[in-house]
Amino acid sequence: MVLELVAEHQVLTTEQLRALMFPSISRAQHRLLDLTDAGVLWRTQPYRAEGGSKPFHYLLGYRGAELRAARQGVQPPRPITHADRLRRILESPTLAHLLGVNQFFADLADYCRRSGLGSPFSGAGRLEGEGLHSWRSEKSITEFYERKVTPDGYGCWYQGGQWLGFFLEHDMGTEPLGRVADKLDRYTTSGDRAFDRFDTARQLGGMVLIWVASRRREQGVRKVLQAKHSPVPVATAARDCGDPDGPAGEVWSVVTAEPARSRRVRLGELPNMIGGTTETGAPIVLSELPASSAAPSFGSDRFRDGLTDEMGQANRQELVLDEVHTTEPDTVDDTPYPAPGRTTQPWWKPLG
Repeated sequence: MVLELVAEHQVLTTEQLRALMFPSISRAQHRLLDLTDAGVLWRTQPYRAEGGSKPFHYLLGYRGAELRAARQGVQPPRPITHADRLRRILESPTLAHLLGVNQFFADLADYCRRSGLGSPFSGAGRLEGEGLHSWRSEKSITEFYERKVTPDGYGCWYQGGQWLGFFLEHDMGTEPLGRVADKLDRYTTSGDRAFDRFDTARQLGGMVLIWVASRRREQGVRKVLQAKHSPVPVATAARDCGDPDGPAGEVWSVVTAEPARSRRVRLGELPNMIGGTTETGAPIVLSELPASSAAPSFGSDRFRDGLTDEMGQANRQELVLDEVHTTEPDTVDDTPYPAPGRTTQPWWKPLG
C-alpha cells in the first residue's frame, strides 16, 4: 500500500507517510528504510536555503516501478526514463504546492488516528467507518472529469452518517484573489455552448474546499468568492487557524450570505451547512439544479466520488468490504505505463 500511495501522489515525506500508514515514527522510519534499500522507494533529503536539511522525500524507486508494471502486465519504463521523471518532480516549481496538498490529506489521516478512528489506508479499519475514505490525486481526478475539472485533489469524508465529497483547492497565497475565485467557474460549466451553464456542476461528486494560506488572506478570498454567486457549495479555511485537529477541526466556513450558515464548523458538519449530501457525498443542491437534456456525463456513476456501486450498497446495508477494485489511472505522464483507466488496484473501504 505504501508503494501505491507514493506512486499515486508522487512524493511524500517521512512524517506524511507516518500519518497515512504507520502507528509511530519509529515504525515508519524502519519500514521506509527497508523499502528504500530494496529499491521499491527512492529518497532524498533536500537542503534548506536557510540552513539545515528538509525531511526525507520519498518517491517511487525503479524496483517499485517494475513491481507495478508486473502487476499491471505491462513493460516497465526504461531506467533513464524513470530517473528523469524523479528529477522533474523534485525540480518542479510546483513541488512545494504538491507537498502542501499531500500534507492536507496527511493531516486528515493523522486526525483519524489520534481520535481513535484508525488509519485510513492501512486496512486496519475505523470505528463506525468514520473518517477519510478516499484520496485521489490531481492527475487521477482530472483524468476522470476529462480535464473539465482540475482540483488539487479529491477526498471523501464520512462522519455522523453523512458522506462528504470535496474537491481541494490549495492556496499558496501567491495568486491574485480574482484568479482564485475564477477557479470556481471550472466547477460550474464546461464552457461548451452546446450545454447550459450548470452542465459540469450537476456532475460533481462533492463541494469545493479552499485551504487558504492565512486568515487575513481568507477574508479577501471570501469577498471575491461572494461576488461569483456560484451554485457549487464552497467553504474556506486558513492554515494558521490554530485548531489542534487541523483541517478536520472547526475551521470551515461556507461562502454564503446567510450568517447562520457561514459559522465555523468541523469538516464533518459541512453537509448540514450546504443543505445535505447524497449517499455518494455529492451536495443535494447540485442535483436540484435546472436539468438539461444535453448534460454530459463523466465516466460512470460508479466512480462519482471514489465509491463503486458495490461500495454504495455496502454503505446502505452496513456491510464490510475487505477489498474492492476500481479503475484507477496511472500517475505517469510520459513513461510506458498503461493508459489511464486501464489498470485496477485495491482501495480499502472498511466499514463498521
